[in-house]
Amino acid sequence: MTPAIFADLRHRHAEPHRAWHDWARISGLLAMAEEVSHALADKPAFILAILFHTAVFDRANPEAEAESLRVLHRHLGRSLPKPMLARAEALIHAVLRQELPETEDPGLRADAALLLDMDQAVLGEPAARFAAYEAAIRREYAHLAADRYRAGRIAALQMLLWRDRIYHTDRFHLAREKRARGNIAARLRDLEAGQVL
Repeated sequence: MTPAIFADLRHRHAEPHRAWHDWARISGLLAMAEEVSHALADKPAFILAILFHTAVFDRANPEAEAESLRVLHRHLGRSLPKPMLARAEALIHAVLRQELPETEDPGLRADAALLLDMDQAVLGEPAARFAAYEAAIRREYAHLAADRYRAGRIAALQMLLWRDRIYHTDRFHLAREKRARGNIAARLRDLEAGQVL
């Protein structure tokens, strides 16, 4: 990947409306990817998914996912092997839709599970870090009125608690599940009491 591509991605992730989905988050995901690199079926595709999944980011833009994929194709579509590009796309779809891909490829499914868990790792961070994340998410939804945001956030967090497991992999489940559930339950109590942030 060329310095010009990295510069474009860093510029995109410095947009003022990004409070959480910025370059610091991308750097954090890349650091986590290094920690689990031995377990990845396709590390290059995994790294590409991290770098490009929020290349275009706007909470009010329903086309952001498709536009992020277009950025990937514009930069690397002609130089990457087609299987790697397809795998990166599948991982981007998985993380943006927060669901495992329907595939019979166990390597792709395992990589997607890791990426989803890394994306949700903050839920199981200490309370202060989780609170900072929640505040950042609210800033990214600044276009929504407080009542509408509150209702949507309650629904999203409640759905996480309804899952049998928040984290797909044992690595994240064992390390973060209990704290994540505690953080989410505490945030739900605040939201249900009318506290938005």
